[in-house]
Amino acid sequence: MSRQFDEYMSDKFELNGTMYQMVEPDSFDELMKAFEIRDVIQTGISQLMHDEDDSSWQTLLQEQEDYIQEYIDRIGDFNNGCLVKNIAYLLKKYGLRMGDLERLLGISAGYISRTVKENSSKKLSIDVVWKIAELFEISVQKLIEDDLSDLSGNIGMLVDFMDKLKEQTECVEIEWDNLGGVKSETDERFDQMGLFSTTEDGRIRYAAPGRNSKMVFFLADDVISTYGVDEYKQMIIIPFYSEKSSDVHYDFMFAWPKKDDMYGFEKIFYSYDEPFGTLDGHAKRLYEEAKEHFFDVPVANDIRKFIAGYLGKGGDA
Repeated sequence: MSRQFDEYMSDKFELNGTMYQMVEPDSFDELMKAFEIRDVIQTGISQLMHDEDDSSWQTLLQEQEDYIQEYIDRIGDFNNGCLVKNIAYLLKKYGLRMGDLERLLGISAGYISRTVKENSSKKLSIDVVWKIAELFEISVQKLIEDDLSDLSGNIGMLVDFMDKLKEQTECVEIEWDNLGGVKSETDERFDQMGLFSTTEDGRIRYAAPGRNSKMVFFLADDVISTYGVDEYKQMIIIPFYSEKSSDVHYDFMFAWPKKDDMYGFEKIFYSYDEPFGTLDGHAKRLYEEAKEHFFDVPVANDIRKFIAGYLGKGGDA
């Protein structure tokens, strides 16, 4: 059995002929992956002979534990008032009482009701927050950051739309292209569309459709696109900011080819239109998730499923 751990680079290590990479979680799914990597490292330690030096493995284990704890600390520092309000909203929506919720979660009677009292300095443990999120089938991030009572009508629909796109991106069910802008050259079709122009100081000015022409907007990053929403139209996301504020907003549009190599475009929605910043937050998370996949190696879905199944069988052997 091969056990190699003489050197590791970029948070990678090898065990029994398989390469693994450390996980610095930024979501609940990534946290689960981080726990799996921690278990792999512990397996590596357990396979060492009694007289073998385990210091390198212990260092790696501590590093992964630190990544996990940093995420737990970060997500644990949430707005308790928002969580309390959301729990009350969910109980009312589904006709439940606090005692019903505690029984469903399998926790001590009175624990939640004592902790979520108005103006209480106590907070629910993050594992209980995860259980509540799973029970009501919403994300932890949404439960602790968004006012669920306000996520109705069009706002709620658009939030769900972006969250689904983010989940599909994480699972590589849809792929994104970088159309350039700030960090790389802008795609030539945008010249035809008249959306962008370069200023004297090198910034990319954005002629945001449907807005006051006297306001000045600039691209904040590259434009990204996907055909994962509509097979005939290309959905594009444009990150931008105004000359009066550095806050980044996102325009969602469809673009499609017309006659004579010209392109048309139409608005889907603008995160900037919503006054409370809810859409901006979800748009940012989607945009950042999409950007992470630009440098990933493309693998067809059927091949990915085959490899994932094989690795699962290999882990059980």
